Amino acid sequence: MEYIKGTSDFVLEKPSAVTLGKFDGIHIGHQKLISIVKEKAEENNLLSVLFTFDSIPLSICPQKNQHFLSTNSERKMLCEKYGVDVEIEYPFTHEFMNMEPEEFIEKVLVRKLKAKFIVVGVDFCFGKNRAGNAELLVENGEKYGYETIVVDKEKYQDIEISSTYIRDELKQGHMETVNVLLGRPYSVTGIVAKGNQLGRKLDIPTINIYPTEIKLLPPNGVYASTTIIDGKNIYGVTNLGTKPTVNNGSDISVETNLFNFDEDVYGKKVEVMLLHFLRQEMKFDNVEALKKQMESDASFAKNMFMVK
Repeated sequence: MEYIKGTSDFVLEKPSAVTLGKFDGIHIGHQKLISIVKEKAEENNLLSVLFTFDSIPLSICPQKNQHFLSTNSERKMLCEKYGVDVEIEYPFTHEFMNMEPEEFIEKVLVRKLKAKFIVVGVDFCFGKNRAGNAELLVENGEKYGYETIVVDKEKYQDIEISSTYIRDELKQGHMETVNVLLGRPYSVTGIVAKGNQLGRKLDIPTINIYPTEIKLLPPNGVYASTTIIDGKNIYGVTNLGTKPTVNNGSDISVETNLFNFDEDVYGKKVEVMLLHFLRQEMKFDNVEALKKQMESDASFAKNMFMVK
């Protein structure tokens, strides 16, 4: 996959089918847009393109929620997973924010992306004051030589699927619902770092990653999880939180006890997928009580996964 990030100085090498949006989380509604783009690209020998933004600066949009279901690197990983040819993270500047809708169509969609098919959701808006919409794209199609495909929102239990809906469910720890809406388990990625080594002292070794501040997380607690390391899925149980029994700080960590796994993975990038909320994080009177609870959590998760 070609990855164009943080620059407006580019022109695609061949015509494209493109979908546009913030794509936070790349949920099943987003995946539908991507599948249509890929279909049109394959049928017409075009590039399949996902167009989004590198960031939305607080100085420009201070009211925006700056916590996201997916980081830029996670979104890139998902674009590769779903078979996109080109992901574009366009710079979101004052100049771009004040671009008139038809100027965006002409300068970006037509000149830079060479768009022949534009695939958007019914609520897609763009340009200065969000004055452009799907209808305007349709109206300008003949003039600029592209076709617009407007896609209705996917629904789950009669509720329209959106990143906002998923964020609300995530904040409540409703992992099963979140995972249905995403079409995959909600995950946190990071580089394995050294923790306080307490797990090894308790004979329950763990790995630690520290999520970026912009990553939206479910409630602090313990989760049945599966972790991808070097392409392998390993079952485990994950504590998301501050580890109050042994820490006085407030830094959030994702600490995972991996079942039947004892390899050295320090410095490796891993993906921890949170499948089921087991219990809230709590402070224990001593480390022995903590160990007993960790063993109980692991036993529950092993039974759930049918792991010995």
